[in-house]
Amino acid sequence: MKALFYLLIAFIFGISSCQNSLKNKIIGILPYEEVKQQDIDSVKSTLERTYQLKTVILNQIELPQQAYTTIRSPRYRADSLIRIQARNLPDSISYIIGLTNKDISSTKYNKQTGEIKSPKSTYKDWGIFGLGQVGGVSCVVSTYRLHNNASNQLYFTRLKRISTHEIGHVLGLSHCPTKACVMNDANETIKTIDKSTGELCDECKKDIYLN
Repeated sequence: MKALFYLLIAFIFGISSCQNSLKNKIIGILPYEEVKQQDIDSVKSTLERTYQLKTVILNQIELPQQAYTTIRSPRYRADSLIRIQARNLPDSISYIIGLTNKDISSTKYNKQTGEIKSPKSTYKDWGIFGLGQVGGVSCVVSTYRLHNNASNQLYFTRLKRISTHEIGHVLGLSHCPTKACVMNDANETIKTIDKSTGELCDECKKDIYLN
């Protein structure tokens, strides 16, 4: 009986600890050269509302040349950017989201084989909207591809949704099968993002204890 009591206490304590895991965490927005203040403010307000975490704006810096590539076209490797950001994470910041208006890319792999997706010439350096380190501390979002056939309002809607999506990965969320959820996989098209509600589904909220 006593063992059962202690097991129950440990279970309750474990739930409480998980629910408080995001308490006092801070998101830092790292704007790279020439990002507009309106874009930065839009991302800040969206992340604060969605994740209920304090979000601060860091000093604007130049894009690191270590991430620059010309494999297919002049742009920056998103995987390199998030690694560099993680290494240079300020002590006061828990998670970091880089924000750039330059094109970014990553390599896409076949989930079954682990090899570069075919055709390799296309997917070795594939242009993307954003990239997040699942369960890590770093992600990056590019506005470069968000203007395509977009009004000013649609552009900001896309920016908010992608930023919410990438920070969701950092907080531990994987891609969600619920199509309306902001964590649904974009599947290489902006149309998926446009169809999203921009909100986390109930299951994703539960996963990070926002519900």
